[in-house]
Amino acid sequence: MYEHLNAHIDSLALDHRRGAAEIVEDAALLFRDIARCGEKKHRNCTQLFNRAVRRLAEGQPSMAPVLNLLNRVCIFREESGDNWVEFKVRLQRLVSDWNTRTTQMVNYVQDLPREGETLLTYSNSSTVARMLIACNERFGWPRRVLCGEGRPRQEGVVMAKRLKSAGISVLVYTDAALMSQVAAVDMVWIGGDCLSREGLVNKVGSSALSLLAMIHNVPFISLMTTDKLITPDMLMFFRLLSQNPREIIPDDLVELDVVNEYYETIPLELITNIFTEEGLFLPKELVSTIAYGPISSLFEELAEG
Repeated sequence: MYEHLNAHIDSLALDHRRGAAEIVEDAALLFRDIARCGEKKHRNCTQLFNRAVRRLAEGQPSMAPVLNLLNRVCIFREESGDNWVEFKVRLQRLVSDWNTRTTQMVNYVQDLPREGETLLTYSNSSTVARMLIACNERFGWPRRVLCGEGRPRQEGVVMAKRLKSAGISVLVYTDAALMSQVAAVDMVWIGGDCLSREGLVNKVGSSALSLLAMIHNVPFISLMTTDKLITPDMLMFFRLLSQNPREIIPDDLVELDVVNEYYETIPLELITNIFTEEGLFLPKELVSTIAYGPISSLFEELAEG
């Protein structure tokens, strides 16, 4: 069992193909399984819990919901002590709250702006996918979706396959070619991995898309649940990491300096709206609601260590 859970921890820490919502859901299930080990009095469950927090904080520091989850489970751990049953119950309530948020977004899909027939999306967001599928089922909109491939991990292709399997007409472009299509579409929808007063973090290339959308007067909307918001005191644990250069050029790199960035920050003024389970917001309006929150001393220790 320990080998399986350790492998799962490493897999989640290195997962850069799926959206934040899917990774967080899997991480919550991981902590549930660790709690089950604790319930059965298995040895080393505390060490396993600590390793999970450390590895995920180290591997996914650009995803606010992952950091928020890690902080919350550490708070639960501190307050529950060795009572793994209580810890699991609190974790299940947290997961239930998250599921409710996504369901609320689908229920309020009619409040999302829908213009024209063609929509452009970028990278892979399970939230965007769910909302596009809901819009297509209820309103027959959009008629066509343009997706970027999502270099270097091809997560945009994962998104395109998901939409195609739901009966939505999809065209896949290289990421560079996708930029030239902005003037020809009616809307741009993206997800988001973190929202703070400093801007919206998403896949590299999103900032260029937002600038092109502004130039061509195309609405640029981010769809996310509010667990993507990060408080000012949590920003110290947030980082944008460079990734393996061999994902870009797999051959000998002796003579080349290769930069492989996954994420970047989009200025708030380039975003038309942000849609959450609480409705449609102007970016600065939503950011103004972000308040300071409790930070677990255990999380601080593990995330910094």
